[in-house]
Amino acid sequence: MLGSILHSHYKIVKILGIGKSGMTYLATDLDTIDSPLFVIKQIQHVPSSGMVPQLAEKLFEIQAGIAYQVGQHPQIPSLITTFEEAGERYLVREYIEGEFLSQELSPGATWTQTQVFDFLFDLIEILGFFHNFKYIHQDINPHNIIRRHDGRFCLIGFSSVKDLGSTWPNLVEEDSRHINDPSYTPYEQEQGVSKLNTDIYAVGAIAIQAIVGKFPLEKDAYTYELKWRDEVNMHQKLVEIVHKMVRPDYRNRYQSAPEVLQALKAFALTQIPAPKSQRFKPQLIFGMAICGLMLGFSAIRLFSASANKPQVAPSPVASSSPNTGRERAGWQQYTDKTAKLKVKYASNWQQEKLDNIVTGEHVIFTAPASSSGNKYPANISIRVENLTDPNITLAKYTQSTIAEIDRYYQDAKFIESSSTKLAKRPANLVVYTGKDENSAIVKNLEVWTIARGKAYILTYKAEPDRYYESLGKAMTTIESFALTP
Repeated sequence: MLGSILHSHYKIVKILGIGKSGMTYLATDLDTIDSPLFVIKQIQHVPSSGMVPQLAEKLFEIQAGIAYQVGQHPQIPSLITTFEEAGERYLVREYIEGEFLSQELSPGATWTQTQVFDFLFDLIEILGFFHNFKYIHQDINPHNIIRRHDGRFCLIGFSSVKDLGSTWPNLVEEDSRHINDPSYTPYEQEQGVSKLNTDIYAVGAIAIQAIVGKFPLEKDAYTYELKWRDEVNMHQKLVEIVHKMVRPDYRNRYQSAPEVLQALKAFALTQIPAPKSQRFKPQLIFGMAICGLMLGFSAIRLFSASANKPQVAPSPVASSSPNTGRERAGWQQYTDKTAKLKVKYASNWQQEKLDNIVTGEHVIFTAPASSSGNKYPANISIRVENLTDPNITLAKYTQSTIAEIDRYYQDAKFIESSSTKLAKRPANLVVYTGKDENSAIVKNLEVWTIARGKAYILTYKAEPDRYYESLGKAMTTIESFALTP
């Protein structure tokens, strides 16, 4: 099959997998200049099973319909086309470049609390979309999860999907009892009666594997409980969330993906350092998919990198010189009399005054370089932009700013967009990833407000995998921002 050309222009370059439902290939498209890669799944319906041609055709249509619907999610490969050739049926899907999670979860390798949280949020959010169609994946495991180059997790492997909403009476349902590895398979799936929260169990089991660095996971012979909680050093609330995801009895488990997301967001909020004054609290929003369309963005993941890491709480500013007054608890105050603003920043961060008339940047605060080899340290910049239209609304300015971000950053992906407060004024917040002018992948948290005919923009920028290391300090800086007379 290698080197064969299907549908006149798909050239097979590699065999990706062999499964009960067919072969999976990697192919290039000869009809395009850059020859992009695609995944082609050959759908086989074995004649010896007694499946009549009409049933095989119907099953192919159903699988293609599922592939099209779930492919609307940005972290699920989209369906490109379907075709039949020489009596065989094929699905052509988007190729996701990245690394299989099975390669990352090597024996002995363990994840931090931040890594576990990110994984759970990504996968459960995908399930929220997926389950909206009443589909159960039934085969969620590290071999069917890819970490894309932007750090986001993607879900693949949909040959065993169960459609709870199917009303076609003659469709023979595949035996799901032995589809997945036993470590990721709950009791109800072993009995052939998968539920929507069967997938939640599998995601929780993968998280446990990443937490303890062991596989296969051990189950109690009598209770079917996974044995793992005695081996972890992690925040108890996150442990409880994972534990509830993998309860043996599905009735004691989270009943839906939105329920898990709500628990994760509640946990995230507990990890934001608590100040003495009113906190900067963006409204968390989560848009669920309706009729196959993604509406909204995922919730912002605001929490510290480790439950054991001491949190820095803002402290009152001590009186000192106007520009660099030393504060208690390792904080300094920066005051710009020209721009009429003030803000505080961590004492071990470097301050650089810019006053760039082109970009509007007034000052940048840079975190100390890490010894663990980060390409560039995190930073917080303050930009002041003169508005050409003094009557522009915050909503209109937000719209134009998001469009500008999308133009400037290659492959920009917005994670969060919500209303908030900045300098006691209505403001907007966005979190996004993308490639900057140096083709470096970055993750930004940006907040802006409008006042005095100007826009005030604060941007926290970091490498995606180090985003949470300085997020607590960045939030303290942002919430301290104030306009002066």
